[in-house]
Amino acid sequence: MFQKKDIFSVLQTAKKFLNLKGLSEYKSDSEVLLSFILQIKRSKLPFVYNQILSSDQLCQFEKYILRRSKREPVAYITGYVGFMGFEFRVNKNVLIPRPETELLVETVLDLATTKQKSLEILDLCTGSGCIAISLAKMGTFKSIIATDISKYVLEIAKENAKINGLENIVFIESDIFTNLKQRKFDIIVSNPPYVTEEEYMFLEEDLMYEPKLALTAKDEGLFFYSEIAKNAKKFLNNSGHIFLELNPNKVNQIKKIFIDNNFKGIEILKDYSQLSRIFKARF
Repeated sequence: MFQKKDIFSVLQTAKKFLNLKGLSEYKSDSEVLLSFILQIKRSKLPFVYNQILSSDQLCQFEKYILRRSKREPVAYITGYVGFMGFEFRVNKNVLIPRPETELLVETVLDLATTKQKSLEILDLCTGSGCIAISLAKMGTFKSIIATDISKYVLEIAKENAKINGLENIVFIESDIFTNLKQRKFDIIVSNPPYVTEEEYMFLEEDLMYEPKLALTAKDEGLFFYSEIAKNAKKFLNNSGHIFLELNPNKVNQIKKIFIDNNFKGIEILKDYSQLSRIFKARF
């Protein structure tokens, strides 16, 4: 693939190749993958444009570019992704954290700063642990418990807690609330699976690499919202809050589910694309 071995030429070839393959982020994808191989910040690449890559580096970069050309996400190729300014380990067992979910974390932090006491947090369907870990890094909470149905997923979440220097998050293998007994929380937060089977058929190719279990939900994508609404009251303190990431195509149905379960103070916040993305309610 590469006729020349200097970084500038190699990058130009990779960008052209990914562009021809129809990837809109061909520039950033190429630069992120090469900077990962070189173990330097992406912003430093222009300062080493004349550097000659070794045969091993060229071979590795070509493998990465070919994988990306087949729509495998960059985060799975490198094994890492940035979220809220922190680094998280990811593999094909966990959903890749997205910028929209950062808004969910920020909304929880906004509420926490208005309270006069340390709060207890429950993060359901934690996945990579990005929500619980970011909250622990950026807020002051009495306790944080994170749950997931998969022990393999929890291993990744625990690894991410260590990567980010945290030892105070409790991770529990649990199908939603199943193994939580009767502990009470001030805040329940979750980015649950919410894609319908029909929506799944039309997702971008990149998303087909991500675990379907972490994306889709039965009952037209409403299963987890219904389960949380029906059971959360047993686990919330008085005036406790729920924060959820939304399927923007199901906002009215989700809102009705929580109204029918006697939740109050319902708010819907929009994301950076002006889609309804964050659900907030109190009990």
